[in-house]
Amino acid sequence: MAMGKSLSIGAVALLLAACSGNLVRMQTEYGPSAYDYANYELYHAGRDTRVEVHGNPFAMTAPAFANAVTDRMMGAPIGRPTRFTTSPGPSAEKNLRVVMAFDSDSDAYDLCNGKVVPQKAEADMLTLRAAWCFGDRQDSMVEAVVGRPKDVDDPRFRDLIEQTVMNLFPRFEDRELIRDNDRSIRE
Repeated sequence: MAMGKSLSIGAVALLLAACSGNLVRMQTEYGPSAYDYANYELYHAGRDTRVEVHGNPFAMTAPAFANAVTDRMMGAPIGRPTRFTTSPGPSAEKNLRVVMAFDSDSDAYDLCNGKVVPQKAEADMLTLRAAWCFGDRQDSMVEAVVGRPKDVDDPRFRDLIEQTVMNLFPRFEDRELIRDNDRSIRE
């Protein structure tokens, strides 16, 4: 009985935090048998990773905003480090990239195809659609929403970026992701 009451109080607290806009709400999907953290390590660890940034919710230049995004991406604890950048050097894998679209109406699956459609920004919420792309194929994607941050230094913006990156590149075993995303595969 006490445990049930505790869980109910915890659920109410989470609901109130989500309603306040301070909590990042997200939906994450992985391509059936496409996402593999070992591929992240193979193609990104110790190398540059190209990032495309679309949209700019703040009163700053597009290059300054893109740098703020990639700086926040570098703070996400995703395992072996990579250098997220909009201007990668020769170490970057040419077929792989991360697409980050702010206040976009694009379907996250279309981001890898270059179909980024801006939407009218909501005054109280910031949306981010992100995809990890191999060519025009999406291997993982995240749709995230948070109460509109004041600027790139707002903790809500930092949390939005870091949680998005952690969900794009989770450190799961291959078999777990494949089993979760492709019900036809049996052990």
